[in-house]
Amino acid sequence: MKNKIDRPKVFIDLAKDNYVLTRLEDNKQITASMIKFMEWNEDGTGKYVHDGPATGRSIMADGWLTTPITEIISETKFKTKNSTYTLHKV
Repeated sequence: MKNKIDRPKVFIDLAKDNYVLTRLEDNKQITASMIKFMEWNEDGTGKYVHDGPATGRSIMADGWLTTPITEIISETKFKTKNSTYTLHKV
């Protein structure tokens, strides 16, 4: 377990931030008021925006967009083409 000095600081505006998306490789944390999942066309353009995750969809967090999900590990943990993320509701 990390000591208090090594823990990343996350600044959350409780009035608008409802989610924390954490990239596990470097502990980068993105706060967001809304999370959606982008489905892509074969040519790389956006097709549909969904409320739930699925393989091939990217996680959208208030302007932050991941590479497509390659594996859903659990309800809150996703592997994408480049990284692994956890998603928590505040």
